[in-house]
Amino acid sequence: MEFRNINTFLSVAELQSFSKAANKLGYSQSNVSLQIQQLEQELGVPLFERTGKSIRITEAGQDFLFYANEIQRLNRQALNTVRIPKEKKDRNLCGQLRIGSIESIATAILPELLTDFHRLYPQIQVSVCIESGDTLVDKVRNNEIDLFFILDEKMTIPNMKRELLSKEEIVFLSATPCRNEYGTAISVDELAKKDFVLTEPGEGYRKQLDRLLGEYNQTITPVIEFANPETVIQLVERKIGLSFLPYFCAEEKIKSGKLFPLETVAPRIYMYNQIFYHRDKWVTPQMEALLDFIKSFFGVTSK
Repeated sequence: MEFRNINTFLSVAELQSFSKAANKLGYSQSNVSLQIQQLEQELGVPLFERTGKSIRITEAGQDFLFYANEIQRLNRQALNTVRIPKEKKDRNLCGQLRIGSIESIATAILPELLTDFHRLYPQIQVSVCIESGDTLVDKVRNNEIDLFFILDEKMTIPNMKRELLSKEEIVFLSATPCRNEYGTAISVDELAKKDFVLTEPGEGYRKQLDRLLGEYNQTITPVIEFANPETVIQLVERKIGLSFLPYFCAEEKIKSGKLFPLETVAPRIYMYNQIFYHRDKWVTPQMEALLDFIKSFFGVTSK
């Protein structure tokens, strides 16, 4: 199996076009078609369905996509490792790591985590991709990232390994200490009447809020929706409305008295920081170092 053919396959899969892949790689279109045919003959399965001028990756092609990305990545890593002087290899781990994350973890946790990791392993290059949970799952399946962080209910994902990191409370936030007119905890009916600034629907804790409201036959129409939790917190500080966010996102503001968790009659909601990676992925030394560091950072005891 030639690296050239694998690289061509990845380009065709990315661009969904033989002609566009040919332009990108500097080949003729017939050469691209030949390389894909050679790869399909080796694997014994069609990788693309060809209908007129359009193509679509097959189920077998989608399965091969993960391994093709892994082969390409390991090839680059092998070349980089050999080219690095021996004294540097002996002194530090090196290479590249590709991390995925949702917004809340990326803004509130990753800066400190990656700063500390970089101090220990300055030769390891880390790139971070911030996407929705569903997109991160697809990127791991296609081997476009090595692992991802998510905040959600405890869950399993087919063909993925999981590490539970921490249990987190999701809280209602206000710019002022807020109770009802009788000085008692706020009911869900009262909450639903207030202005809210929320993260976009469909993700982790926003789904939990919608579920909670549904149990009380209530809904909230936010005055502003914003994907970035830091921006949401700034808007709450400006008294635009209340919000519903992980406690860790607003911990510093709460401790400094700039924001306040609301007392409500609703049950407390907890979610879990988790990391996932593909079960078939080769865990490189640098990835193993990161996984060990993450567990240490969160105080997870190895089993």
